[in-house]
Amino acid sequence: MNYADALQYLNRLGNEVLTMKFGLQTMRRLLEILGSPETAYPSVLVAGTNGKGSVSHFLSSVCTAAGIRTGLYTSPHLVEPRERVRVNGRPVTAEQFAQGLGETAEAIARNRLEPHPTFFETVTATALLLFARLGVRLAVLEVGMGGRLDSTNAVEPILSLITPISYDHEKYLGNSLSAIAQEKAGILRAGKPAVSAPQVPEAEETLLRCAANLEAQLSFVTPPPTAGATVDHRGRYALVHRGRSYQLGLCGEHQVTNARLVAAAVERLHLLGWELREEHLEAGLRDTVVPGVVQWWSQHPPLILDGGHNPQAARALAGYVARHTGEPRTLVFGCMRDKNVPEVLRPLVPLFERVFLTTVENRRAFQPEELTAFCPGGRTFRDPAAALEEAIRYPGTTVVAGSFYLAGAVLAYLTGEASATAGRSAEEPGRVVMPSRVAVDR
Repeated sequence: MNYADALQYLNRLGNEVLTMKFGLQTMRRLLEILGSPETAYPSVLVAGTNGKGSVSHFLSSVCTAAGIRTGLYTSPHLVEPRERVRVNGRPVTAEQFAQGLGETAEAIARNRLEPHPTFFETVTATALLLFARLGVRLAVLEVGMGGRLDSTNAVEPILSLITPISYDHEKYLGNSLSAIAQEKAGILRAGKPAVSAPQVPEAEETLLRCAANLEAQLSFVTPPPTAGATVDHRGRYALVHRGRSYQLGLCGEHQVTNARLVAAAVERLHLLGWELREEHLEAGLRDTVVPGVVQWWSQHPPLILDGGHNPQAARALAGYVARHTGEPRTLVFGCMRDKNVPEVLRPLVPLFERVFLTTVENRRAFQPEELTAFCPGGRTFRDPAAALEEAIRYPGTTVVAGSFYLAGAVLAYLTGEASATAGRSAEEPGRVVMPSRVAVDR
């Protein structure tokens, strides 16, 4: 199987979310027939609503800085699926991804595994297999959705991390913070350490109850101080931890909380025997880059990409935009149908002189004309590239927001790369090529 074959195979599995199923039976069976690759190395699981991707990247970067060969599994991808599977911060090669997926697909076919593993189950198993094949010493795994029944939860973590919990994916996880927190708590393990970011009372109480029932060693980090913290011109803050200041590579005040959770995780891993020191924490936090997370693509014109898609993420982005960008501003917005669009748009729209509404090739995506019900003054564009090109004609900052799928489509366009749409649209398999690139000065 080559990489093109791998993409076609994943596309045949259908849209990642629309074909999703909860439960670990299939995943555990798949890992068993692959020879239980997840047992070849210890793992850290990261769940939560917002910040789990940033925390996962931060922790992977810290461990890599310490000389630990570290696997990182995240979702979704922005441009192509192999972005989800990283070793020492770098995506596996197309050849490696294709080889791992080919081995996974062959095992599924040979054993006539039914029901057939979903897109997410297949890619998760491939990632765990590749980590074993590539000699990873520690894996950091971002939970896809929830926790209890997520495919990543088929591993037995040595440490579990939970980022701030808020409303998202209510259709699948529940309509209360308590219900959502209970799903996230599914990654806790009896007698094993776990660390949570500060939580609202309802979520904290649920996590404590679940931990007590399991006798898990759960602790909470305290909210880190941000008053007086240093911040650079891009809005990258410093974490003050145990008397030292650690410059963060990611933008936004909310990243301080994520970094505080990572610092606590590093301390727990040190107690478990991992050689992690202050200088590793410093280098890892400083050097972390996450595409699509308050990502400055260019300064001239000022262009920011962000994939946040729920109310809490929108509020964090709005706070960043208000503090660290100048007026005037243009918003390019698109999102999926299962999102709380009014609450996502509420903190953002007042900050922008213009709002351009667009879409991506995905059955779950709102069409731009539908989004005008939530933003009557918005201009509609069927093509995100056209929306972007029009936006940067205006003076000031352009922000692309509302969906990682939109951020990925725009990023593919900006880089001139084909967008590998595996898992995104069942109707449009293969690759989507955007039109001519925007000229920028980075």
